[in-house]
Parts: sequence; C-alpha cells; structure tokens
Amino acid sequence: MILKHGRRWALVLSGLLLATQAACSPPAQTGRESPTTWVDEKIEQMSLDEKIGQMFIMGFRGEATEQAHTVNAQAEKLVKDYHIGGMILFDRNVDNPRQVAKLNQDLQALAMNNGAKIPLFVTIDQEGGRVSRFQEGATLFPGNMALGATRKPDLAYRTGKEMGTELRAMGINLDMAPVLDVNNNPRNPVIGVRSFGEDPQLVSQMGTEMIRGFHDAGVLTVVKHFPGHGDTAVDSHVGLPKVPHDRKRLERLELVPFKEAIDKGADMVMSAHVVFPAIEPTPGLPATLSKRVLTDLLRKELKFDGVITTDDMEMGAIKDHFGTSRAAVKAIQAGADIVLVCHQLDVQEKTIAAVKQAVSEGKITEERIDQSVRRILLLKAKKIGKRSIITHTQPELAQGEPFGNSAQAQAVARETAEGAVTLLQDKQKRLPLAPSKTARLLIVTSNKPQTFKAAAEKAGYQAEVVWVEEWAKAPVNELLAKAERADAVVIGMSRAQTKQLALIRQLEMKQKRVIVMGMDVPYDAVRLPSTSTVLALYGATRPSIEAGMRVVAGQLPAAGRLPVTVSSAYPYGFSAGVDGGGNES
Repeated sequence: MILKHGRRWALVLSGLLLATQAACSPPAQTGRESPTTWVDEKIEQMSLDEKIGQMFIMGFRGEATEQAHTVNAQAEKLVKDYHIGGMILFDRNVDNPRQVAKLNQDLQALAMNNGAKIPLFVTIDQEGGRVSRFQEGATLFPGNMALGATRKPDLAYRTGKEMGTELRAMGINLDMAPVLDVNNNPRNPVIGVRSFGEDPQLVSQMGTEMIRGFHDAGVLTVVKHFPGHGDTAVDSHVGLPKVPHDRKRLERLELVPFKEAIDKGADMVMSAHVVFPAIEPTPGLPATLSKRVLTDLLRKELKFDGVITTDDMEMGAIKDHFGTSRAAVKAIQAGADIVLVCHQLDVQEKTIAAVKQAVSEGKITEERIDQSVRRILLLKAKKIGKRSIITHTQPELAQGEPFGNSAQAQAVARETAEGAVTLLQDKQKRLPLAPSKTARLLIVTSNKPQTFKAAAEKAGYQAEVVWVEEWAKAPVNELLAKAERADAVVIGMSRAQTKQLALIRQLEMKQKRVIVMGMDVPYDAVRLPSTSTVLALYGATRPSIEAGMRVVAGQLPAAGRLPVTVSSAYPYGFSAGVDGGGNES
C-alpha cells in the first residue's frame, strides 16, 4: 500500500523541524574554518573512548518484540555512553516517513548534545527491489537487476537521485548501496537480483551513475561487498562462502566495478565475509579480516583513501567462525575503519570492550585509531552539493515537493519497471492476451497477491487471485479446477518450486494458456515447459507487477534484455521481445 498523505506529512515535519533545527545543528562553517580544520580540532579534543565509538555503526531493537520505532534504552546507551559514530535502521525501526524523521531527529539530538558533539551517520539498506526497508510512504523502486535489464544508465542516476532525496528528507545521510557485486552464479542465494548483472562493465556503469544520483541528493553511499560476493553459493549471513578463482579472473571480473567506483570518488567500501584464496592464503580467513585484502589490495593497490566498513559482524560467517568481538579487533588490524554490529546490546558492548582492551594492550595503536577517525570525520565533513553531514544534521524536506511518492519519483520507478520486462519465451504466440477477448485470468502466486489483483484489473482483466503460502502444500487439483473456468493462467514465480513446476506442466498438458512471470532471478526459465510463455520482471514491486500485466495485455512492449546468462538458449543480452528477438549486437 502506498500512503497518500505526503503533503500533510510535509507540513507536520516542517513545523517539527523548525522547532529543533537551531538547537541540534552545529554552526555553519565559515570561510576560515575548513573541513580539515574541523577534523583536526575534533580529534585533538576527543577522548580515546569517543574515538573508538566513532568506529562503530550499530543498530537497536525492541525488547518484547523486535519493533523499535523510537529512541529506546539501547539506542540511548549506544549514543550517550559509547559515543558510536553511526546508527543503522532496519525494518524493525521503520513504520512511516514521519516516524523515521522524528526518530532520526532525536538520534542526532542525542549525539549533538553529548561528548564531542559529532553528528551520526544515519544509515539504512535501501537498495530498491528486494532490499527496501520502506514499504509505505516512500517510492517502491525496482532493484538493480531490473535496472540492468533496461540498459539505461540514466535510469540508475535518476533512481539514485530520487531515492536519495526521499532518504535525506527523513534524515538518512548514508545509504548502504549500491551493490557492485557481479552476479554470475545462478546458485547465489544472497545477491541475485540485488546485482545489476553479470557483465562487469554494465555493473560499473550502472553503479557509478547511481552513486552520482545519490550524491546529487546529498546522500553518501557504501559500495558492497568488496572484493565481490557475486560468485558464491553460500549466504554469508549463515555460512562462510569462498570465491576460488585466480587473481587474473578477479582482476577481469569481480574487481572491475569497485575500481571504477573508487576512481570516481567512492565514499565508503564494505568488505565481504567471503574467503578469497587468490588474495589471502590463510585458509578460511575472509576478506573482512584480511590485511592483504583491506590494506594491501584496497588501500595500497586500488588507492582507496575513503572509509572501509565491515559488513555486519553478527552474521554467521563471522560470529560462528571467529566470534564477533574477537573478529572486530582483527578487522581493525586488517584495515577496517568502521565495524558494523547491528543487533544485540550485549554483543555490541563486548565488541567495544574488546577493541578498547586491544588498544590498552598495544595490539592496536592509538595512532591507528586516529587514522580511522580522521577518515570518518572527513567523510562526515565532505560537502555533497551544498551540504555535509556536519552542516545539515537534521531531516529536511525538498523545497516545493510533497514528502515522498512525488510524481517524479514514481515516474522513474515506472519507467524502470516498464523498461526491464524481458520476454524469454512465447513459442505459442500467446501474447498479447487482449482483455477484451481473454478477460478472465486465474493468477496463482506466493508473493504480492493483492498487488497482482490490482494490476490485473488496472490492465482490464477480471482476475481471481490464489495466494499459495507454501508450494509444498499447494492444492494442485483445486487450482486445476479453477483454471478450467479461466481464459488464461498467470503464475507469479519467485524461485521455482517442484510442485509449482508440476502445476505448470499439467496446465500445459490441458492446453491452458500459461504466462509465467519471474519475480526473481531468471535462471529458472530453463526448468519450464517449452510451451509456456515466460516473462522476467526481476522483482515484485508494484511498478514491476503492473508493467508485467501491461505487457501481457499488449499495452507495452517487452523492452528488457537479459542482464545475466540463463543458458546457451538464453544468453546475456537475449530478448524475444526486442527487434524480433535475439541478442545484443
């Protein structure tokens, strides 16, 4: 559901911000006070505890439930007692834009009235598509693979700018995006549609344009997951993946987008909890804990002088193999400037204590701490457009624009979704299905049933939608009976399930017109019957589903091209809907 109260939120927030802006914002810098001067003075004044605190970005959650929509005891303790440098928001912290703006305002007020009075990085994972923390009140942008399918870098720029404008209005000044992983492993369980595709040049071009858009909106970015998480078959949230390729292959593929982003001024690089034997010979040592990766490769060879952050150190790849607190020390020794610890207060406290102890024992020097703090503060002082984090700490509203869901932002989301839809297969020439002739649709999906129904009706169909919560328990016979009464059947497919495939085969045997809409990576196309019509949407946002239904109805062309290789029959660049089908020339 998209909320339609943008102007009311804007007025409420305007009054809210006017009352607190003066109290919470630091004085604007004068011509005599450069960012470097501000950084030098802060470092001179800060205690060791305050310096160490700046090297952490942490999250907070509720006690009885995960939900924490206001500053709670955990958040207050992290900011006031431990002087952390940033706060990361998750679904549990997000209700609507008005609430998030008030939350961020209160967090910054805590920081600006405490200790060294340094504003926070307020950050979030808002990538678009599958990884979007805002589901209400903010524009639902398709994800990176949809952008890759359009082949339009301008859309990546405009997505970054519009998404960034909404984030900055809510007080979020750092986005954990874009993903620069090159996805070339069909079995990758964690990257997939979060990647722009399998071609490093496409990923580079799209990624750097998105960064430029975020910057024009006043938002800093984090490129991830260095040196590349695209060719893994294990999710680092639960295990420790490995990329076994030699250095030449890494140079040719995985490293290309990161090099390009660094050359164009990347703000922050996030390390991957992934093992790279070609770079780090120590068995089982992931990039996050490797000096050869973070210092020798990223800092020295690639000449990155910005901020290096770890991925969350409470992920299984780290906590289960090394322990979060011990690994935090190793990450800093390896070259990390910021350590992410996103969830449990006791783990967060133990991790900060471990770093303090490492300094007191001489395992980490205070000079090394100062190097990281200098990079962090320089980034907070970095001017993007007319503002920086230290001069504009509070939520702000775009002049003359309603808050969120602007017509301009929605137009970008819609254009991306429409340009991404890729026709992979239509050997029976079922498309278009004109609503005037095939009005009755049966839609079977395990994802977004209400969105499907609204999109189908908007396209002119009469739609019966069946939501299948678990395909293993799907009532196949009941679905076959419903299909008899429909003119055509649309299957919303995230990742193909055995029973789902069986249903599709039985429908084809009964000569029903079947349209499969892929709402995730398109690799499952090879498992479908050759008679099925197959569209790749690369996501399940409302704009993507609406675009898919309009293509089915013949109201839009299928203009996208595959950004990944599915098989020899469906190679990179393939489209059965562009120029009569075929590959990119």
